[in-house]
Amino acid sequence: MDDASAWDLQSDLAIMNPTTPERVLAAARLARIGPDDLVLDLGCGSGSVLALVAGTLGCRGIGIENRPGAVEAARARIEGAGCADRVEVRCQDAAAPVALPAGITVVLCLGSASLFGGTAEAIGAIRRLMPPGGRAILGERYWRTERVPPEFARDFADCLTEYELLTIAREEGFALTGVVRSTEADFDAYEGAIWASCRERLRTDPEDEELRTYLDRIQEEYFGYGRELVGWALYVLDEPW
Repeated sequence: MDDASAWDLQSDLAIMNPTTPERVLAAARLARIGPDDLVLDLGCGSGSVLALVAGTLGCRGIGIENRPGAVEAARARIEGAGCADRVEVRCQDAAAPVALPAGITVVLCLGSASLFGGTAEAIGAIRRLMPPGGRAILGERYWRTERVPPEFARDFADCLTEYELLTIAREEGFALTGVVRSTEADFDAYEGAIWASCRERLRTDPEDEELRTYLDRIQEEYFGYGRELVGWALYVLDEPW
């Protein structure tokens, strides 16, 4: 299944990652986001995070997303949240955004590290985009143990342990100032919502073998090792003390 189709299966979720609006806001408050901030969201997807953070904390925002359909959805969501006067969404490559304005104070990258080639590369990209005194929130999966069977590790070659993530963040000149970790229940709800979306479409088109194969595969991955070995968290990155 291509990336656009997989994205579409998640497009109605409140947050397109295994976390909750409450956890996103907790991380945003740890990052001290407020009305004076201009937040850059790399790979903003449906715009749900920008709409949530801007609508609740009063910041301004710029979302970068390279899928035209997602851009349209994000703009509609932000309009519906009453934030269109403070938040814009641009159709660009998040790995190489252009003509960004001065004044960005916070960089978000939630579930978008793959756009940069992996979590380590995403941390480096955030560092280059973040101005002096800025903050960032990285949301990504991590290995819950160092003892990951090789056949599983190959499926998520860019996944790090949290110790590896901490080391890379420090090497890039960050201090890790907060973690908001998802629970297994958060992961269950996220995966279950995707399965439900797949099944709803299969009711409409039961001959869609590609979708049926995709559903079988993601369920097997989740119960085979994902639920036991993979976690997801929001990491708040700041300047060193």
